[in-house]
Amino acid sequence: MKLYFQPFMGIAGDMTVAALCHLAGVSGPELKKKVDSWGIPVEVNLKEERRGEFSGLYLQIKIHDRLPEVFFTDIQDILGGISEKKEVKEKTLEAFQTLFKAEAEAHGLDWRRVHLHEAGAWDAIFDLLATSWLLDEISPSEVLHGPVNLGAGQIPSSHGLLPVPAPAVVALLRGREVFSSGPSSELTTPTGATILKTFALPSRLPPGRLSKEGRGLGTRSFPGFPNYLRVLSIEEGPSQRAVYELEFQVDDAPGELLGGLWELLEGKALDMVMVPVYMKKGRPGVLLRILTGAENLREVQKLVFENTTTIGLRFSLKERVALERERLEVAVDGEKAFLKVSYLEGRPVNVAPEFSSCRELAERLKISIKEACRRILAQWREK
Repeated sequence: MKLYFQPFMGIAGDMTVAALCHLAGVSGPELKKKVDSWGIPVEVNLKEERRGEFSGLYLQIKIHDRLPEVFFTDIQDILGGISEKKEVKEKTLEAFQTLFKAEAEAHGLDWRRVHLHEAGAWDAIFDLLATSWLLDEISPSEVLHGPVNLGAGQIPSSHGLLPVPAPAVVALLRGREVFSSGPSSELTTPTGATILKTFALPSRLPPGRLSKEGRGLGTRSFPGFPNYLRVLSIEEGPSQRAVYELEFQVDDAPGELLGGLWELLEGKALDMVMVPVYMKKGRPGVLLRILTGAENLREVQKLVFENTTTIGLRFSLKERVALERERLEVAVDGEKAFLKVSYLEGRPVNVAPEFSSCRELAERLKISIKEACRRILAQWREK
């Protein structure tokens, strides 16, 4: 099961927690009991309301204590004293590190010297910890998000008026698809952007069976603009995930340079192909296409520019469907060998010995590579 965030009306921390509670069926008393177990001075009230013509859950948060300026080390100490699963606290800490680094970029400081202002410290701690806990409870195979509505206008801050989006939001969502629509207001907060950056990958709505919807309402009501965050639960068929396709062509790169590119991309790119083409002035060249996930997009771009002669490339988001696959070990005449098996709905539909295994087995047994591949397949069929 995958979760798909639709922040077409923006995203904030309280909206996220409310939407995930709505999706997972977590009631107000259940959420209050969990927050009380953390021992933080936060009171929560989860209730059903409407925004325009749409209903959902609205989360009210009251803070009963104010922290002074909070640095990352203070967050570490606070989370260290909270009773919660190790994995939940580690993911929360990762989210805070992401937020602090974004704030540091905005202010031109080392991120360890950046602090949260007292008014928002406990709010952020609750939002990120509760989000991490709820996602751990729901346990999706993947969390994805669509284009993000940033809003428009200006917002007051301790540094004076700031344009929307706030500088930290820009740092957090760089490279992701955004837009501005609706009221002149901040629709995506730094905490909401941190949640997307930490927990979700950008994607189109993945194909699958739509099973549930969660709606988390924002605090403000805007005429003609239903202010809520929607999270969808998608039951999966074959593995579906959006990937980036990078494409560029060169006519001045040595073959050795291009041939070595794949080794540099190993572990970062999903696939790479090279196609002979004719370029302007009739020059023979090479068209390269590279597939990679969002998490490695910037690194792959950097490697391409550093290790080829191209001065530009194109990239676009593509839908990708992949079968589940497994790497299996078999023994052939006492020697280890490996093959890959792909599954559709639990049944194998493609079985292929690894060529390196066939070659090594052929050398050890003094047989042809073709015979080695045949024996590996025969051994798998016997199992």
